[in-house]
Amino acid sequence: MKKKGTESENNEIKPEHSETTGVHFPEKFNSVLSVISDIIYRFDYDGRITYISDAVKRYGYYPGELIGKYLTDLVYNADKDKASKWIKGWQAADGNIEFIELRFLTKNQKEVYFKFYYAAVKGFEAIKNVDSNGFMGIHGIAIDISELKRAEEEKNHLSKLQGFLETTRSICHELSQPVTVISGYSEILLLNRTEDDPQYEKLFEIKKQADIIDKIVRRLRYLVKYTMSDNSSGSEIIGGDN
Repeated sequence: MKKKGTESENNEIKPEHSETTGVHFPEKFNSVLSVISDIIYRFDYDGRITYISDAVKRYGYYPGELIGKYLTDLVYNADKDKASKWIKGWQAADGNIEFIELRFLTKNQKEVYFKFYYAAVKGFEAIKNVDSNGFMGIHGIAIDISELKRAEEEKNHLSKLQGFLETTRSICHELSQPVTVISGYSEILLLNRTEDDPQYEKLFEIKKQADIIDKIVRRLRYLVKYTMSDNSSGSEIIGGDN
């Protein structure tokens, strides 16, 4: 059995009395919450916001306009199912599940990664309008981890780039040996033939194409070396002489 707080006429959620909800923060705590950059929040049993701190203003919202909103309405579309499963998980486990990372949408629909930490909100034993275990919802802190995510993505990108460069360098090494042999032998054979020899034109074309491949291999080697040396600072730079 579950039963949540009631809605007032202005659609603000009014949580029932409990150990942690339905009690206004003292004025001195309100002043502290107003300067904390991380978002302090409280959700009811169904995942509706019953409290959210002023830190949400950084993302284009006023706290009052989010009261009564469902968490699933405020996250990125691809994360809605993930958020719904999280809510069902805390309901089934009375809030005793792990933190979660979700992409929250700002007022202008920009994606921001948040890590939600929380604790269960329990009702007093005397209160009967909660679930059988007294679980009423959760409250906690949501930390903006966008910069961390960007750093992780950049690190993954650089790791993939490093693997690509190593593969390219290996390919260059493997190609250079047979190309050198082909170019060398064709050049030797050309020395023993005149231009009117029927084989001369074919040998000359083989030498010409081998030289083209050799130039491409040398170019790739240079680009790999240049990129790897300049990428030590964390920025991808590919360049060289044409």
